[in-house]
Amino acid sequence: MEGFWGIVVVIGPILLIAAIIYATLRNRKAKGATERRADLGAKRLREDIEHSPDRDTDL
Repeated sequence: MEGFWGIVVVIGPILLIAAIIYATLRNRKAKGATERRADLGAKRLREDIEHSPDRDTDL
């Protein structure tokens, strides 16, 4: 039984660190995609306002 707890004590923190690193890297990728999508939306909104300034823009 002591061998089992030794494995748990060693492998547990390694798995936790791996999960934290994975989540951090995955979150960075999502942030970039979200930022690009927001920039594209802002660009389209500016173009829409520029082409029809008298139209009431739905924000």
